[in-house]
Order: sequence, then structure tokens, then C-alpha cells
Amino acid sequence: MERLNLSNILEIKNLKRSFGGVKAVDGCSFEIESGKIIAMIGPNGSGKTTVFNLISGILSVDSGKIILDGSNITDNSVEERARLGISRMYQQSRLFKNLTVKENLLLVLDQRNFNFFARSKPSTEQTEQINEILDLFELNKKINMPVKTLSFGQRRLIEIARTYLLPHKIMLLDEPVAGVTPHLRNEISKFLTKLKDEGETILIIEHDMNFVYNLVDEVVVMDAGKIIAHGNPVEIEKNQKVKEAYLGA
Repeated sequence: MERLNLSNILEIKNLKRSFGGVKAVDGCSFEIESGKIIAMIGPNGSGKTTVFNLISGILSVDSGKIILDGSNITDNSVEERARLGISRMYQQSRLFKNLTVKENLLLVLDQRNFNFFARSKPSTEQTEQINEILDLFELNKKINMPVKTLSFGQRRLIEIARTYLLPHKIMLLDEPVAGVTPHLRNEISKFLTKLKDEGETILIIEHDMNFVYNLVDEVVVMDAGKIIAHGNPVEIEKNQKVKEAYLGA
């Protein structure tokens, strides 16, 4: 999935979405270059998850445009956007806890034709793909363990792996380290850096500022549905508006 040059893989143009009289997203615009990790931060209720839902198609926009790799996907369905290259990890776990790690990954590989329910064993190609992803995330020893026996942080790693396995141009990760132990937060940061080094583009929502500032290239800050700052971590950390709106200063 490596891309040889940097260009805008995702463009968000003046997105608006209201619920009743509440403007959840109010004129949100930003761009993401391929090969970068971008974080969206902001207080609870600032509109971050709504933006994710608009990008992935779970919610429709009131107005504005979503451009993926040069194509306008504003009116595309969730399924069409997934096929075009948007892969999303949700804040709430979507793993099948009674299935093994391997089986949870196979479900991703088989989702297009539901072969998981028809075959007795995975193909050689599928086995190689799973082994490769488990090597990357250093989870080889967990391959045949039921997901319910894993720690919460290890489950988050599996969910990131599932997001990575889907054909994609950009990965959306919603709070990948929320509730995760410090050790596994560091591990997740390390693995996301590996993915970036391979040319992956990642947009994350996260509240852990240390995790964000040590990982990402740029930070988009939202408050009350609007973007109040956008810059590199050093700039954002010094931004007075951010301190007032989000960091409690």
C-alpha cells in the first residue's frame, strides 16, 4: 500500500451536520496528506466522532464535500466508501470474543463472499496474510487464543490489525488507546509508527495528549463543531485557544 509521493488523500470541505437545533459539525475543513498520521482532539461533544461518521458514511452531510484521493464520495454509501478505501476502527469493540484471534482476522479476509462460514480451513494466501500481520503486531503467540482471554489492550491491537487488513487508502481509528495500559499504549504507538513508515495514512481520535504529541505529524483541534486550530504538535501545545478550550488552562 506504499505511496511514492505525498498528496492529499482526504479533503474535508466545509462539512456541516446538525441534530435538531444543535450544530454538531459547523463548517469543518481540513486536508490530509498520504503517509501521515493526523490526530483529531477536542472536548467531549466537540464533533470529532460526528466527523468520523460523516467521513465513513454512517451519517449524511447537511452540506459540504468529502474528497477521497481526488474522488467526491460525499453521496456514497458506507459499503461504497469501504470499497473505495476507507477502513475504520470503532471506539467500541467489534470483535467476536468467542472466536480466536485467527478467526477474527479471517472474518475480515472473507467478508466479501462469506467464505468463513463455508470452508473448513483458510487458503495458503490467507494464512500468509494473517501470519504477516501477526508478525507486524508481534501477536504470533496469540493466534489460536480466544479473544475473550486477551487483555483489553491486546484486543485493541487486534482491532487495529483488522482495520489494516481491509483494503484501504486511509485508516480511521477512534480512540485506539482509551482504557489501555501504559505499556500497551507504547506498543500501539510503536506499531502505528511502523505502519506510517510503510506509507500508511492514519486519522485518529484520541484524548491521551502524550500519545498524540509523541506520535502524530499534525493535530486538528475541534470545539463546538468547529476547527479552532490545526498544526504540528509543538504549535498545538503552545496554542492558547487549545489550552482554554481543551487543556483547561
